[in-house]
Amino acid sequence: MRLRQAWCRIARGLSAAVKTLRGRITGAAGANEVGARPTRSFAWPSRLLLVAAVAVPLSLLTIAAWQNFRLERREAEQRINIETGELHEHALNAVQTYELILAWIDDRIRGLDWDRIEQDAGLQRFLSDLETLPQIGAVVLLDPNGRIRASGRPLPPAAADLSNSNASMAQKGDAAGISIGGPVDPLTHLSGFDIRRRRSTLDGSFDGVIAISARPEYFANFFSTVSSDENASALLLRDDGSVLVRYPPLVAPLVFSSDRPVMRAIATSPDHGVFWSHGGTDGVQRLFGYRRIGKYPLYVAFGIPKHGVLARWWANLIDYLLFAVPASLGLLCMTLFAVRQLQRQRIATWRWRATAQRLTREMDRRIQAEAELHQAQKMEALGRLTGGVAHDFNNLLTVLQGCLENLSGRQSEKKLEARVEMALATVERAEKLTSQLLTFARRRPLTVVRLDLNEVLRQMAELLARTVGSGIRVETDLASDLWEVDADATQLELAVINLAINSRDAMPAGGLLRVRTFNTALPTRVSGDDPTSTTEFVGLEIRDTGTGMAPEVLARAFEPFFTSKEPGKGTGLGLSIVYGFAQQSGGSASIRSEVGRGTTVILFLPRAREAGASEKPALIGLPSDASA
Repeated sequence: MRLRQAWCRIARGLSAAVKTLRGRITGAAGANEVGARPTRSFAWPSRLLLVAAVAVPLSLLTIAAWQNFRLERREAEQRINIETGELHEHALNAVQTYELILAWIDDRIRGLDWDRIEQDAGLQRFLSDLETLPQIGAVVLLDPNGRIRASGRPLPPAAADLSNSNASMAQKGDAAGISIGGPVDPLTHLSGFDIRRRRSTLDGSFDGVIAISARPEYFANFFSTVSSDENASALLLRDDGSVLVRYPPLVAPLVFSSDRPVMRAIATSPDHGVFWSHGGTDGVQRLFGYRRIGKYPLYVAFGIPKHGVLARWWANLIDYLLFAVPASLGLLCMTLFAVRQLQRQRIATWRWRATAQRLTREMDRRIQAEAELHQAQKMEALGRLTGGVAHDFNNLLTVLQGCLENLSGRQSEKKLEARVEMALATVERAEKLTSQLLTFARRRPLTVVRLDLNEVLRQMAELLARTVGSGIRVETDLASDLWEVDADATQLELAVINLAINSRDAMPAGGLLRVRTFNTALPTRVSGDDPTSTTEFVGLEIRDTGTGMAPEVLARAFEPFFTSKEPGKGTGLGLSIVYGFAQQSGGSASIRSEVGRGTTVILFLPRAREAGASEKPALIGLPSDASA
């Protein structure tokens, strides 16, 4: 016995140590359950970490590329503005030269009538010399009637009379100053545009037109030297959208409508600006810059293709990628390695926890088995002692009862007869006590019959109600498909009455007594059998709402001769007889109780066996809250 108690103490110590160590590993000391085995696939935090390992470098690369694109675009706009400024300076000098020459010619012919102008040989030579300048194609003088009276070179006959031309008629209403013609000179019928100046008399009336035809090649040659970008484009245009000069040259005249990007930009910012536009002839998207030429209705525009703007940006982006891609791959690989290591650690931790839990359960099972063995041995010893004493005492009572029966009815005095009858009644009560003791000791054979537990309880309904009294309400919950049981009907009724009396005593102020039946299967613990096998039982649950039991009382509830009632109110055999009846019937019993919340006692009676079934008894594994 001492060796067994020492082994129980050692087992409890090992179980406590395992639980403590498991709690330190898992962060939850005393945890009873281990979750499902972690899968080898990545959980969502790991996946999120892997996505972040890719997304963060890509985001940084995108931000850097966007910032670099903005920088390259800003630098391209600055370059456009610089080159547009160069075109502006060249065009402004050319137009100012045209204006100076027109003023010079006007001074040369001032005070001369048109006949003298036409016959002045020196004037002809002067005009011819002017036409040798690279920016001038032709110089003509028109009288008020629109006829050419002098020029630096012979003109075709069709150009002799321009009285009905738009150029000549428009100049009549103009004030002093110059005007710019279209892309084809209507005066000389030469390619180019004309710059005109009105000639006035001393009193300010209209007296003809002085016109110069500009050479577009002069502007185009300069435009070609401004930028080395492929597909770069330069324009000289009027404020009405007429393109005067373009490089590369135009095949046909071009006039921009008001909805074109260049015209919208000019309308928004008349002096200068930058805009994106597709080429009107080749469809190439370009970044354009434009500037107005002084006070004249002329604009210069210069554009470089989009791929030229993006070329440096692509080069920088490739440089970024050369550094970012290896770094990102390295970060991804390291993150993947760390995640896999974490996954392996989680699986290893789970395995350790599972092993620790299995060890704990095994230790708990062994402790419970030792406790049950100790309880069974104690109950067996008490049963043998009780059975021996009850048997001998019953023999003595038999002799005593026979003697008293012989004396009964033979006494002459009523007083003596009454004492004999009282002695006989005492002997009968002693016989009942010995009968209970023999039942507890399993010395009294059971009369086993097949019973419908629900029917037995229905027949006992009135008896139960009288037993517990009117202050206690009895409720029943009987399973409709309840299995039959093999048990002693008398002992079953006695067990129910004992439990009902205990519940009544625990509810002096009244309460609820609930009787429930159900089918269940409990694990079987028989050496050599499958540890996962089960045995089918019928459960009888009797629950009250009484005062309940303290833990130290609950631990000894099934012990014989133990009672928490006042002296003279209980023998301590009620629950012991119930437990003995359940064990002798091949089942068991369990009890749960909390102070102030009532007590629940459950009898497990084996399901009625089929014909030919094994009669071998089996030990059942009670629920974790069982006390016996």
